[in-house]
Amino acid sequence: MATVVAEHTGSNGRLLRERVYEQLRRDILSCKLAPGAEIREAELAARFEVSKSPVRDALISLVREGLVITIPRQGYRVAPVSISDMLDMFHLRAALERANIERITRHASDEQLQTLDEFKSFNKTQWPNGFVSYNKTFHCRLAELGGNSRMRDQLIDLMDLMERAVQISVSNIKHGKPEVLVEEHRQIIDLIQSRSTKAAQRFTEQHVLAAGKRVSKAVARGMIIN
Repeated sequence: MATVVAEHTGSNGRLLRERVYEQLRRDILSCKLAPGAEIREAELAARFEVSKSPVRDALISLVREGLVITIPRQGYRVAPVSISDMLDMFHLRAALERANIERITRHASDEQLQTLDEFKSFNKTQWPNGFVSYNKTFHCRLAELGGNSRMRDQLIDLMDLMERAVQISVSNIKHGKPEVLVEEHRQIIDLIQSRSTKAAQRFTEQHVLAAGKRVSKAVARGMIIN
């Protein structure tokens, strides 16, 4: 009972809620908890060795974010990935990426552009969390190089929300092999480093929208909804 009592004391209670929330959010965004999966409070309480209270608080926060849905008289489920919502996000991200690429090619230093070289190839041993981690880090680096903090934050927020769609998209690339996307990254980097603004913008936009098309194809696999 000591653990349960301690849960409700000030900062310790907040830390527990945050720990449960952050881990569940990571599990959902990485598809460790698949779209549509049932969520049971009792199982989560046992997993995290807490009472149901911090679990329920975390789930309520995830419901507000649209990552979890409530089922009357049944409990909770991981929200399906809405194809219309995701395509809206892909189009918004493509527009932001275009604007960001222009800032990079016009304002980033040569030294900053050289930091992109590490993304010209993908080595599994260098990325223990896999291709999705490599892909997200590359696009976050681009967001940072743009030098506009508001644009950077919006892009990174979008990438967080789109992570499930990216997981689905990558799984539709030649049975999960990432070589096609790595080659696209290499071409984007070459265009940026040569400061070919318009070409880099066009290619980056195509790169992002192509991911949206791959997500659309995943509809047939039953992982997302219209």
